[in-house]
Amino acid sequence: MRLAVALVVAALAASPSLAAGPDYLDQLLKGKVAEPAKRCIFPDRSVQPEIIDGTALVYRDARFTYVARFKGGCPALREGRRLTVRGTGGQLCENDPVHVSETTGHDFGFCTFAGFTPYRKAR
Repeated sequence: MRLAVALVVAALAASPSLAAGPDYLDQLLKGKVAEPAKRCIFPDRSVQPEIIDGTALVYRDARFTYVARFKGGCPALREGRRLTVRGTGGQLCENDPVHVSETTGHDFGFCTFAGFTPYRKAR
């Protein structure tokens, strides 16, 4: 059974942490080491993912920071847009679609997960 999980990412213009371009991703991963990519993860639903504009979603849990990239990128991925992620059994997997839209109803289409790279603190 496919479980649809809607993740609404609110735009908080006053927050500097939402300046989420490639430089921001570099900051998030500073001092971390990449591990082999995973096909699926079980994201913590109590923590919203961070958007890296047009590039990736970043999920975190107690042990890892996961960077989810997209096949062919995802140019419509921006702060303030609504993401509807379809996963199976609470997990997100490679090839799962991510629907990108605005709260106004404008539809930007789908992007597809390419996989999830876990990063852990360097020892």
